[in-house]
Amino acid sequence: MKPFIIYLLPVAFVCMLSACGSHETEVKKDDPAISDSLFKHVETATAKMEEPSENIKLNGKIQPDESKESKVYALVSGKVKNVQVEMGDYVKQGQVLAIMQSSEVAGISNDVSIAESSVEMAKKNMETQKSLFEGNLATQQDYLSAQIEYKKAQSELNRARQVANITGASSAAYTLKAPISGYVIEKNISNNSEVRQDNNNTLFTIADLSTVWIIANVYESDIANIRLGDLVTVKTLASPDKEYTGKIDKVYNVLDPANRTMQVRISMQNTNGELKPEMFATVRVSAKPTGAILSIPAKAMVMDNSKQYVIVKKATGLEIREINLIRRIEDRAFISGLQEGEQVVTSSQVFIYDALNLN
Repeated sequence: MKPFIIYLLPVAFVCMLSACGSHETEVKKDDPAISDSLFKHVETATAKMEEPSENIKLNGKIQPDESKESKVYALVSGKVKNVQVEMGDYVKQGQVLAIMQSSEVAGISNDVSIAESSVEMAKKNMETQKSLFEGNLATQQDYLSAQIEYKKAQSELNRARQVANITGASSAAYTLKAPISGYVIEKNISNNSEVRQDNNNTLFTIADLSTVWIIANVYESDIANIRLGDLVTVKTLASPDKEYTGKIDKVYNVLDPANRTMQVRISMQNTNGELKPEMFATVRVSAKPTGAILSIPAKAMVMDNSKQYVIVKKATGLEIREINLIRRIEDRAFISGLQEGEQVVTSSQVFIYDALNLN
């Protein structure tokens, strides 16, 4: 009898385990995926039609108003002797920026002196010929020739003086002056440096910063939503808590092939001088609505495998529904794939989504 009992006990133990396992599986099978309590108290929101009042974010940079900017070049070659302003200085129209010594200026001054002497000589010769003509000691042709020579000398003197006025030359000194009042925003000159006439580099740039431009980049996907006259708010890193308001007054209808962006311009008053060239700016455009679109709270969405889903609550229970996200603006998602008036779950939606997938 003893051996029989020893062999029987393991078999009985295995049967008991099998019975218990079978009982547990049955319980799990009968358990609902979502409890009635959770179903009743889950938070929902209604899918409704709304016109998206979109704020498109753009990155931009502050630049001088080109209509109030002047670039200063050297019209002659020479050596810089004295630079009298620095970057960021405010200068008045006509103020001296720098002084150069130039052999070309010396030549221009010499031309003026020679032209003045020629005029004096031609004038005396004309007066002499007039006296001789009146005394019948010279012909009328001699007198007319003297008059012509005098007029030629005057014309040459006027030309020489105009060249001197254009270059601002006097003696051997060439003076660079500010053509407008404003700030020195560019300076490519220093004492004892050499300047060539054929050098295309700007020596100074003067800008009146009472008005500035903000040039912002619009990505290709946002171009359709940007229009001339759209209102904007601008913020800078220097004053993150301050907003500047304006509107788009120029749309450059050309795409940059390198970064696939189009530029827009916002002209902004800068009375206090807070907006400075080369500052980075964040521009938010209040784009005009393009029509009503079905919307839900953005938090209702569940992403899985690069697709968007929501949990729809019906009288018969909860179900997963795939949606297409058209646009997201702050806490609202504009979508397709639902009917207006349907209820979407806005709390514990990830947990419910996982539970429904496991059921």
